[in-house]
Amino acid sequence: MLPLPAFDPAFTCQVIQQFIQEEVRKSNLQGAVISLSGGLDSSVVAKLSYEALQGKIRLLYMPYRDIASSDRDVQALADQLHVPVEKYTITGLANLFFQERQINDPLRKGNVLARLRMVTLFDVSAREKALVVGSGNKTEIMVGYSTWYGDSACAILPIGDLYKTQVKALAEYLDIPDTIRSKPPSAELWENQTDEGELGISYDDLDSILYCLVDEQYSIPQMIEKGFPEEIVRKVRTKMQKSYYKQRMPIICKCSNRTIGVDYRYNKDAQNAEEE
Repeated sequence: MLPLPAFDPAFTCQVIQQFIQEEVRKSNLQGAVISLSGGLDSSVVAKLSYEALQGKIRLLYMPYRDIASSDRDVQALADQLHVPVEKYTITGLANLFFQERQINDPLRKGNVLARLRMVTLFDVSAREKALVVGSGNKTEIMVGYSTWYGDSACAILPIGDLYKTQVKALAEYLDIPDTIRSKPPSAELWENQTDEGELGISYDDLDSILYCLVDEQYSIPQMIEKGFPEEIVRKVRTKMQKSYYKQRMPIICKCSNRTIGVDYRYNKDAQNAEEE
């Protein structure tokens, strides 16, 4: 797999923080509301927002079940920022919904949980007159690894133009607690669930393929010439095609040459994919 180009965390932080400041200013709202999961992306967004808005942020933690590591990591980030966390356990409400609808599919349950969290997040947004700031990254957006109007529902996506491996580099630069940076990414939909396990590919490999397909605009034959396994490339391309409907995204902070919804658009890129 090919590495992504050189990445400047300091400059990227400056660009993103200016973006957050400007979008909050234009919204005429008072700060930001962010959902923490104990994971890398939301922690990075929380710290960037904290620094951009001089601490004017609200942090929410909305667990479905008690997971000690997530509780610990959420608190570690909150302690680092010296910002309290509002905790809303959604277990009872979610279980009533699952029982009434007879929902047993883990993916359907995950979608419900994501949307219940957004109800709470936007309610606090209204209470505090603050902007909902999302934590989706470019990798997840491109392959549809999010819940439509769930965790993807927000006003702005500060790291929406950064691949997962770039977010990891940003987390190290921002000194996000090591326990958060070192654990496998997981939506915690079921026991031992991991993002990479569910996606069937490592983030390093996925980012490399996406960068070549999206930013460099390589065709599949060109990808194969570069040494990428055809089966994996086509699998990633299929995930991209199937998730185009999710890419009507909120405003994304532009950090690269091809940004979703700006330079990378459905009609042109979908047509190119169909011609290959």
